[in-house]
Amino acid sequence: MGFSEKATVQAPLIAQLSKQGWEYIPGAQLSRDLKDAFIEPDLRDALVRFTPAFASETDRLDEAVRRVRQHIIGAAGSTGLFAANEELIAYLRGERSQLFAPPLLDQPLHFIDFENPGNNRLIVSDEVTYRSGAKDYRFDIVLWVNGVPLVVGETKTPVAQQTSWIDGARDIHDTYEPHAAAFFATNVFSFATDGLDFRYGAIGQPVKSWKQWGDTTEAPLPVGPDLVKQSAELLLAPETILEFLRRFTMFENRPGQQPRKLVPRYFQYETVNRIVSRVVDGSKHRGLIYHTQGAGKTLSMLWAAINLSNQAEALGRPTIVVVADRVQLVRQAFNQFNAAAMPTITEAQSASHLRSLLSPPAERGVIFTTVHKFKDAGELNQSDKIIVLVDEAHRTQEGLLGVHMRDALPKAFWFGFTGTPIANLNQNTYKLFGDPDDDGSALNTYNSDRSIHDGTTVPIKVSARSVESHLEKQQLDDAFDELAAEEQLDEDEKEVLTSKATRVETLLSNPKRIEHVCQDIVDHYYANVAPLGMKAQIVVGSRQLCALYYDKLTQLLEERAARLGETPDEAAVVMNVAEKGEEEWQRFHLNPVEEEQLLNRFRDFSDRLRFLIVTSKLGTGFDAPIEGVMYLDKPLKLHTLFQTITRTNRTWEHPVTGQSKAFGLVVDYIGLGDGFARAMVPADPDGKTQDFDIDHMLALFKEAFDALDVRFVGIDKQDSSADALTQALARIPEGPHRDKFQLEFRAAQALWEELWPTARQLAPYADDYRWLAQVFQASLPKGTPLDADLLDKTLALVHEHTVIDGIRNPRVSVQIAGPDTIRELIARGLLTTDSPIIEKTPDEIIDSIADRLRKRIDATGGHVVYRTLSERLERLRQAADERAQSSIEYLRELLEIARDLTAAEDAEEKSGAEGLDNLLNPDVGALTQIFVELETAETPAEIRPAVEEIDGIVRKKTFPGWQADGEASAKVLDVQRTLRRALKDHGFPVSGPLFDRAFEYIKQHY
Repeated sequence: MGFSEKATVQAPLIAQLSKQGWEYIPGAQLSRDLKDAFIEPDLRDALVRFTPAFASETDRLDEAVRRVRQHIIGAAGSTGLFAANEELIAYLRGERSQLFAPPLLDQPLHFIDFENPGNNRLIVSDEVTYRSGAKDYRFDIVLWVNGVPLVVGETKTPVAQQTSWIDGARDIHDTYEPHAAAFFATNVFSFATDGLDFRYGAIGQPVKSWKQWGDTTEAPLPVGPDLVKQSAELLLAPETILEFLRRFTMFENRPGQQPRKLVPRYFQYETVNRIVSRVVDGSKHRGLIYHTQGAGKTLSMLWAAINLSNQAEALGRPTIVVVADRVQLVRQAFNQFNAAAMPTITEAQSASHLRSLLSPPAERGVIFTTVHKFKDAGELNQSDKIIVLVDEAHRTQEGLLGVHMRDALPKAFWFGFTGTPIANLNQNTYKLFGDPDDDGSALNTYNSDRSIHDGTTVPIKVSARSVESHLEKQQLDDAFDELAAEEQLDEDEKEVLTSKATRVETLLSNPKRIEHVCQDIVDHYYANVAPLGMKAQIVVGSRQLCALYYDKLTQLLEERAARLGETPDEAAVVMNVAEKGEEEWQRFHLNPVEEEQLLNRFRDFSDRLRFLIVTSKLGTGFDAPIEGVMYLDKPLKLHTLFQTITRTNRTWEHPVTGQSKAFGLVVDYIGLGDGFARAMVPADPDGKTQDFDIDHMLALFKEAFDALDVRFVGIDKQDSSADALTQALARIPEGPHRDKFQLEFRAAQALWEELWPTARQLAPYADDYRWLAQVFQASLPKGTPLDADLLDKTLALVHEHTVIDGIRNPRVSVQIAGPDTIRELIARGLLTTDSPIIEKTPDEIIDSIADRLRKRIDATGGHVVYRTLSERLERLRQAADERAQSSIEYLRELLEIARDLTAAEDAEEKSGAEGLDNLLNPDVGALTQIFVELETAETPAEIRPAVEEIDGIVRKKTFPGWQADGEASAKVLDVQRTLRRALKDHGFPVSGPLFDRAFEYIKQHY
């Protein structure tokens, strides 16, 4: 007796659900007609219990049921599943009423008791049949609440290699939803499990984006029965499903895009519930949400706003303020809320508009603003019914703007969302937003390691592409001396020119370097990224470089298109350009609407816009899953570097082939090296900030300020005329007096920078201090003005005498992740905790492997398997990036070579040279074994050459996704015909066990 799906997966799951409050009734015993998508007696009973007016009004009850049935039928008709689901979810939430006549009565409809889940009839059924037209569909598990099917589950056997939860999810997504749509009209979400893994998704959600459920308070579970048990306990609990229905299901409608139904991930669900609990409790007024980049922080804020708005009993109608530090981020958040039909949302158009919105009584609903609009706002509202949600909470919040914002709303609740919390000597996001009683000072944490484990984001790999160059120093010195003599420059002027010509941007703006880098970008992109259907972002150091890169890249793209005889792909620049002035950049000016249109073109798989060139924009808040590679040619560090490179970490699936993005790639031309590793290290919430004696420093500042200010007694500091500035400068004549003033001001300035804006006692000094700072600036020597043409000539000399030797690709890719990556490698079998090889240094490992390889090469006459391993080892030994030896990817490659060598030695010991041959192409080895197992008297003597030829022919016919359209598709039939012809040509039978086994293997492995 075998292990059946019902016995190993379905029955244990139902048994567990029964313990959680679900009543088990087999599908065949439900009180419903097969054509009904609900259990009518249960629905009627709920309407009577929760809408008492129906108890004595049978006609009205009949009418309510008829309306529900009408909407359900509409899912399979002209209404469509998405619209029907949106409307019926509103019905089930109690958001719809029905007009009865006569007499006219607008009767609210209530189907479910959300406050008391146990007061509803909760049924779990298996093998539920639904008849759609002439065809019956059978669902493995259905969860009913008061006769309404809220959740559908598909189970698959864990003992069949060729099936998994994916097959169950595809049954729901590809078959049931389109062909049995009416049954899914009330669906909250569906799930699929094979007893080892468990995934869930909403209607219309692509299968590859179905996600796991979990618990951030516990370590993530590996695939296995415990994961399924935890998922069912948490996600399929009646309370959770009803919470999903009532407050966590959203419908997103954007112009020109397919509508989406949104349900939360587990960390979003936890976060929102914790925020609501903290606000309702009222004893703590802040919380930090640390969710890695790409984890959907804006959606978490949206769900938080929805849930807070629905706390009428505890909060009345609260005011929710969503704050970002950039206009673009505010617009993105506003558009997300708007697309989800969040009621009562307002964007503050100006500082005065924000003040009017927040002044008592504050505007109810959600207000969107930048932090800058709080500048000098003063106190606006003392209400404790104001909740502030701050996006990118690690930026600008600890400066003066953050102080002004907190002063404006002194009793508000503050929740900071960030993917890169900072904790250093000057800033600590944890201490600003976090509560010390929270675990790790964060209300909820979802870091990059967990995100990658869950499949929420993909890993990021960094490939170093060093730009090789050298300076012809002597020739440059000679040319510079000649220029200085020609222009009659003194030593000070030569020094100024030298300092400006030796900046980093001088190197980066070298036209020859730009040409080499752009050519390498084009070559790399079309060889490695374009075939996968993804697009690229290029990050450079300045707006000038944006323009230079755009011009060169456009030229190269046009030349490439001309060679191929096709329409050229495009590049575009996204950067800040003032609407007026800045004539050199006007060709790149975009208003907000134009910019969003351009970004949507980039997101569009079919659009020829392949490259976005930026310098500071799109580093945060830009979501384009199609971005597969970032070409980085700008010095960045720590959280700014992390935010920038994580633009590539979104999951994405090719719309034609179905191939998923395996990782985001960053190609580093600047040589940031271990800066990537430092950027990935999480900040320490307990890290010390600078510890000052504030009172002592205040006393020192006041003393220094008085000594400065006394010089200018009698001068009107409100007078901004040239005469007033002349009077001030006259009080500090050039020479010792001015030198002393400048020295004393710098001392006061150092104190001010440390104290302001934290020490609010400085506020009375602020205006006079700024006045002193302006006088100080005016007193500084201005130096000798140099002609801009002269600087251009100097830069041209440097560029002329800098030789670009080319782009060096050491072929070392480093996967960057957090500290759990080693454990992940161990879990995947790429590292072992007990292997003595891990105790050796990389050099010792290389020497050990090399010695074993030499012996095997000599013994086998140089078999290609051992020669290939030797070449891999030598490439690793010669890896030019010195820091590679400390990287995980380097160690992983080294250990994989060791593992492959062990496999080769074992294969040779067992099967001699043939065992080594099979390692070269495991598919040929496996097919050969099939042919040998089914050998008959008519089988040709030379099996392996025939199999190798069959392997080559089949590979030409197969490609990723060749089976996607089903067994009867033209592609699959073509591969079958190819295999039959190949078998016939070599004297093998074209049908029967050999063909069946061979084709089954090809389906799974090609």
